[in-house]
Amino acid sequence: MKLSKRIISSLLVLAALSACAESPTPPTVSERDVDRAFAEANRISELPQTSVNNLPSGSVTYDGQIGANVTGDANGSILADMTMIVGFDSNDIAGNVTNINLIDRDGTPNQQLGGTLRINGIENDGNLDAVAAGQITGVDVDGFEVDSQVDLDLNGAVYDDFVEGDTVFGEVVGEANGDFDLEIDGVFFGTEN
Repeated sequence: MKLSKRIISSLLVLAALSACAESPTPPTVSERDVDRAFAEANRISELPQTSVNNLPSGSVTYDGQIGANVTGDANGSILADMTMIVGFDSNDIAGNVTNINLIDRDGTPNQQLGGTLRINGIENDGNLDAVAAGQITGVDVDGFEVDSQVDLDLNGAVYDDFVEGDTVFGEVVGEANGDFDLEIDGVFFGTEN
């Protein structure tokens, strides 16, 4: 009888331990996607800034990405989708950052992080000053779910690509604090949809 109690106890411990281990969400980007995003950011960084007299009117939605190096509890980079809505008449900025993927140092996508960052800020004569903030979750190397509060500063401007004011580009700097800590340094870019 003692043997069967031991076996049952061992099985219960194993079941409890296996319940603690999480599998990361598979990444939604490939190495090729990472390379394309880097090339697009470089291309947009060379465009001319839109003059104040040629800025769009009304509200314009720009779809693009945030790409940034990360250091700290993870070392590599992130690549995320960004939607930025710039109100040129109201001088405000809104939007979100979703589909945040963690990329290993060697360029291999590691996992998709859960969560959404909300963008809020101001536009002034084509200059963009915003923050993106929110909670993200992931799985650490030991298989435990971790979360962190992300706060990013987005500073950039409106640029001309195919038409005046159809592109945004700028720098992203910030950090994530919580179960895992990161320093974040990169760029954002987007084109009018």
